[in-house]
Amino acid sequence: MTKEQMEQIVLANMTKIYLYCVRRLGNATDAEDVASDITVELLGSYSRVKDDKAVLGYVWAVADNLCRNYWRKAAKFGTVEIPEEYVGTYQITAEEEMIREEDISLLRRELALLSKMYREAMIGYYIRRESCEEIARRLGISATNVKQYLFEGRKKVKKGMEMQREYGKYSYAPDKFSMNFWGDNSSGYWELFNHKLPGSIMLSVWDSPKTLEELSTDVGVAVPYLEEDIAKLEEFKLLVKKGSRYHSGMVIYDKKFKDGVREAANAGIKDNIELIKAAVEKGKSLLAETDYRCYADDENTRGWFILMLIMWEAVGDSEAKMKTPLTFPLLANGYKGYVMGERGENQLVVSGIYGMYTLNKGYMRILNYNDLSSKVINPFERGAREVLCACEDRLGETTQLEKLTEMLENKVVHVEDGKICPNFAEISDKDYEDLKQKLAAEIDAMATLSAQIRDKAADILEANVPKEYTQAREIGSIVSMWSLLENVAGAVLETGFLTKGTDEQNLTTFYFRT
Repeated sequence: MTKEQMEQIVLANMTKIYLYCVRRLGNATDAEDVASDITVELLGSYSRVKDDKAVLGYVWAVADNLCRNYWRKAAKFGTVEIPEEYVGTYQITAEEEMIREEDISLLRRELALLSKMYREAMIGYYIRRESCEEIARRLGISATNVKQYLFEGRKKVKKGMEMQREYGKYSYAPDKFSMNFWGDNSSGYWELFNHKLPGSIMLSVWDSPKTLEELSTDVGVAVPYLEEDIAKLEEFKLLVKKGSRYHSGMVIYDKKFKDGVREAANAGIKDNIELIKAAVEKGKSLLAETDYRCYADDENTRGWFILMLIMWEAVGDSEAKMKTPLTFPLLANGYKGYVMGERGENQLVVSGIYGMYTLNKGYMRILNYNDLSSKVINPFERGAREVLCACEDRLGETTQLEKLTEMLENKVVHVEDGKICPNFAEISDKDYEDLKQKLAAEIDAMATLSAQIRDKAADILEANVPKEYTQAREIGSIVSMWSLLENVAGAVLETGFLTKGTDEQNLTTFYFRT
């Protein structure tokens, strides 16, 4: 801590220091003297502060000590001066009015930090003027319990009003938070994070377990406005209460972890780029034997189709080759899977991986890679699903006109002879399986490489989260799947072996007829 830094902190807190002294000493003149002594002490002892984060604690420790010294001296001499202008009439001074307003503000703050039962008892008794029996009937508890809540609530409020609380960073600069899910059914989980507060709650307890009171000050939101979100997060086991503190029930990773995985994946893929090229060329030569077809088809489109086929199957097969077995634990919604969080801007270049989504007569596989195609499709959206069903049946009409217009503009589909038709690759499920068998050796080689990369990602995440998060390895291997597909696509684009294609083409969407 430098002298200049301490000067800035003193200037920023002078009014608070003075008001603190007035409240402790009850005399404006003495408060001015002691506040001045505090300032001198702080400016002369700045070098004692070794950790900048602890400076405010040091400021208020000095203020407390000097106020105590004043009272010791006053008690020793036992004298009280009566000003000459005293006329025997009590009058609220400007300083006292400031103290009163500050106390009311502190009282409101502390009431807002109490958990529900303490808060209801205190507000009912002191603000609504209810009796203990009335409060007991309203809360469905005994009058004895109400008295206990009042007794402990008074202690909590008094202690809190005497504290210097510092609001946490999530109260003024919340980080971005994204939830990711991998499993059978994500029902209920996505809805939890429709607004920012639940994400800030999860990041705050991930940084360090917190009491309800600490969590409230860290996110800058009063307890009454936190309770509903906290209850929902607890219901889905994303928040876990141990004693008085809340812990994260999910693993949260950040850009540093993902960058490490990308580097590992990129190195492994570049070392094997010739293997990838040879596999794609072999697959392209086999396509003529199948019923594969694609609007605006060319060599480049066929190359992407084969590449995504190999990588999709290889990633699936890699799970049997990994040192990290996936257990798919039972979730709070009754299904199996993994819920994980990401801190910061979502860095995924892959916007979505949707597979085995059943339509009327087949299923779609969509690997939305933004560097490759801006034609992102989410077949889970109702409007998109209905347009894709019309496209699958070669119908000329759909009730989802707005979504159809959007998909026509994005060249996801086109109209031919009055019928809605796809702009992406199609193949029968039977021919796809035959093609997969003929490429079994190439898929197995890529599965081995994928397993190595995914195990490396598992090692990285496990080493960077607390040991209590036993699912860290599994989640690390899952997150690396996106990096894997992203790096493969990026590597072939970089070499020029395959290219981005034209506006008429959709290179990342495939349909399988069953």
